[in-house]
Amino acid sequence: MATPLRETWSVLPYVSWSIGTFATIPFDRWEGIYGSMQALKGHIQEYPGLQRFDVYAQIEEDENVRLHCFTTWDTPEQLEAYYERGYTVERMLVDIAGVRPETLMPLEKIF
Repeated sequence: MATPLRETWSVLPYVSWSIGTFATIPFDRWEGIYGSMQALKGHIQEYPGLQRFDVYAQIEEDENVRLHCFTTWDTPEQLEAYYERGYTVERMLVDIAGVRPETLMPLEKIF
């Protein structure tokens, strides 16, 4: 899996590091994804350095579900380890629903 992570990170002294995963889920697959997201949250809470796992959803006009997921980490190294070796939101979406995220976006959380 190619990594969307940056080679260099911020010089700001007080930030945390996140990866945003954005996907559109067909409505008929949403129920399975929803349950899997709950299980995934329980699973990744055990990973060292995880600060938060936030999920936002919106029903679109075509009744599909627009999903925005963010995992936030203490260090960029922990984020990279999760992305390279952990069970990510991206992997779960592909495994459960055959849905590939449109966007994977590394972010720096300032506050």
